[in-house]
Amino acid sequence: MNFKAAILKKYCLTLLVICGAALSAFAQGFRFTTNVNANSIALDEMVQIQFMLENPENLSAFDPPKFTGFDVVQGPSQMQGTSYINGKMTSYVAFSYILKPRQVGSFTIPGATARVDGRQVKSSPVNIEVTRGGAGSVQPPQQPQQAFPPSQGRLRLNADPAILRSGEDIKEKLRKNLFVKVDVDKTTVYEGQQLTATYKLYTRLPTNSSVTKVPAFKGFSARDIELPNPPQAYEETMNGVVYKVFIIRKTLLFPLQSGQLELDAAEVDNQVHLVKMQKGKRRNPFSDDPFFRDAFGGSPFDDSFFDDAFASPEYEVVPYKIQSPVVKVTVKPLPAEGRPASFNGAVGHFSMTATADKKELSTDDALTLKVTISGQGNVNLLNAPPLNVPAAFEKYDPTVTDNIEKNSNPLSGSRQFQYVLMPQEKGDHELPSVEFSYFDPQANAYKTLTSAAFPLHVIAGKQVKREKEDFGGKTELADIRTSVSQWNKRSPFFFGKPLFWVLLLLPLLAVGGMAWYRRRENFRNSNMAMLRHKHANKVALKRLELAARYLREGKDKAFYEETSKGIWGYLSHKLKIPMAELNKQIVQEKLAAQQLKADTMQKLFDLTDRCEMALYAPSSSVEHRQDAYQEAVQIITDIEDQLKHKAGK
Repeated sequence: MNFKAAILKKYCLTLLVICGAALSAFAQGFRFTTNVNANSIALDEMVQIQFMLENPENLSAFDPPKFTGFDVVQGPSQMQGTSYINGKMTSYVAFSYILKPRQVGSFTIPGATARVDGRQVKSSPVNIEVTRGGAGSVQPPQQPQQAFPPSQGRLRLNADPAILRSGEDIKEKLRKNLFVKVDVDKTTVYEGQQLTATYKLYTRLPTNSSVTKVPAFKGFSARDIELPNPPQAYEETMNGVVYKVFIIRKTLLFPLQSGQLELDAAEVDNQVHLVKMQKGKRRNPFSDDPFFRDAFGGSPFDDSFFDDAFASPEYEVVPYKIQSPVVKVTVKPLPAEGRPASFNGAVGHFSMTATADKKELSTDDALTLKVTISGQGNVNLLNAPPLNVPAAFEKYDPTVTDNIEKNSNPLSGSRQFQYVLMPQEKGDHELPSVEFSYFDPQANAYKTLTSAAFPLHVIAGKQVKREKEDFGGKTELADIRTSVSQWNKRSPFFFGKPLFWVLLLLPLLAVGGMAWYRRRENFRNSNMAMLRHKHANKVALKRLELAARYLREGKDKAFYEETSKGIWGYLSHKLKIPMAELNKQIVQEKLAAQQLKADTMQKLFDLTDRCEMALYAPSSSVEHRQDAYQEAVQIITDIEDQLKHKAGK
């Protein structure tokens, strides 16, 4: 009986240890620990060291210590995940290294440092004893090591979704615990009205993820919100389940055309780290003791709770590709009723100021008129308000300056248009008031802003314009001779001299020059297509001048942005379409009406799609950028060539 009492006492102590481990799993405070798989190793063996952060908030930096006396064979291997016990969640991030000792001795590895929630923290140091000899070299593990908070031990395995048990469907587990979702704040908008699309990665599994495809947002003007790097996770509960959420993209979208538009899917590649529990169960030494059997012949240690406690885990990395669902957005056209003549595509809520830097000036001076439009809406797409300038002034194209608030949502800021006017006549003049109209989606109405007029007094400058001179009264005739002039025969002073022969050859040279000129004109007239092509090529090179500079400087994003801007700017100018109304459908209709070749149109839109995609995809090679530039030059040249050829018929 004493023997059984001793066994019972021993097993009760075991239960207390297990319960203590279970209670420690509820601790939700932050911990930063250092763990090694062995504190004493041989010189020809290796050791694994792991730095574990439990419940880190806003982890922004991690610095490993100096591994004095060791060589790093593998690492760092980063793992992260979450654990759930009775509905409570603990998140963790672990950094692991495989070390090989250089010499025999006792070594202390300092703790690692990290920055968590803006403050610097440090883990505890560990001691490792290196001795001579050993049973042979221990190779670093080939499987990625799953990181588990040591405070939770084996009990954590029963609740963690990263555990793959026998008979469990791996595809269903991945589908439920790892997916991408798109949140949009509006699904019905007007043309030019902002909507915000947020792409989120939801996970309950430890995974290394990378975005492999980003949406192109066809039919929209897109402006991305800058996200923290590395991405910061937060918790979100969905259908009673807590997920770790990473925002992978957040974009402000402004539809450029009406109709049913789609937000393309984003694709994410994942390397999911799962733990497989072996089917076998180690024999419990107390299972055969009749003392631990109940009245029905059962034992409390037969419960499946103890299966994992005696099982050994296997680690597996599972590749898993996911994509977000396609979201449809209904875009309504702006109402035609009540549209002011000064409206040019602004949508949102705006204010306007207009100022002139002078009230009195001379004809030698320049007048600067600044028109600033501020507010919320498609600020980055605003066009210059129409400016009616009197004939007594010469107007130059305005310069545009943007002041957009960083990461504002809704998009806020201002756009300034600066006009330079040159007076041509003295006198009292008046610049008419500036009028700006926009559509307010909340009020569902057009609104017009009007500035005051600008009275100006212009005096004559030093460089006065010269009036056209009249020579009508200054014509004079030479006197009429009344007598016969006397002619005298003199010796030839000109015949046979060099000047004589030069003048003699001039008619022949003139005839030859005229023949060459006529032949050249005939050649040019018969090759007008070549001349039009040469002019078209100049137009293309001029439009893409800035893109060529970015190509030489290796600025990937700036190159594609300027190439796209150059193409759409050329189409806007060539087809006389305002930028606010410019979209793929209208351009296609206009080019088709002018009988542009179908393959040229297809190449045009393929290139614009590539440029827009390249703004968000990973950096392309130099060869890809050069190909895109040459293709852009060729497309603009072909369009210019075909349109001029049609106009010349």
